[in-house]
Amino acid sequence: MANVSQTVARVYGQALYEVAAEQGVVGDVLDELRALATLAWQPGNEKIRDFFLSPRIDRDRKWQVIEASLSGILSRPVMGLLRVLIQKGREATLDNIANHFERFRDLAENRVHADITVAVPLGDEALAQVKARLEVASGKIVWLREHVDPGVIGGASIRIGDRVIDRTLRTKLAALRKTLLVTTNQR
Repeated sequence: MANVSQTVARVYGQALYEVAAEQGVVGDVLDELRALATLAWQPGNEKIRDFFLSPRIDRDRKWQVIEASLSGILSRPVMGLLRVLIQKGREATLDNIANHFERFRDLAENRVHADITVAVPLGDEALAQVKARLEVASGKIVWLREHVDPGVIGGASIRIGDRVIDRTLRTKLAALRKTLLVTTNQR
């Protein structure tokens, strides 16, 4: 069974994306959603998060405080989203809405996120080459993030969307070990 909060977040994310695209403020709205998530879920801001998420606080009172605090700072689409979330008691879906909003933007802009994990930093030129190859292979604009993990020993692991290409020495050694164990056990 699907997670209802994910379905709700997707619907809100898509609606917010459509409004933002129509108004030409997609980037601004995404920045605001990220700022709200950082503000609410950052360590040390537990009181803000507790206030925002608490079902015990009267919804009208909560909206009054949010409106007084953020009106003029956040765009109309984001303020409208916050109002609807508070009215319907769905404040906890805000971070998921932001994630879905970003996915709709990526889809509209033919963009995909990719992560490459390597033992040592590749350098700008090598990263640009990997990015270019991924763009050709995927047919999409690739936003590539590099992660350094000395445990991979050598090679690279690339995650692009839901697909993983693992060419790390660690994985090859694990496969060799498995093959040797099977061969040894068959004797």
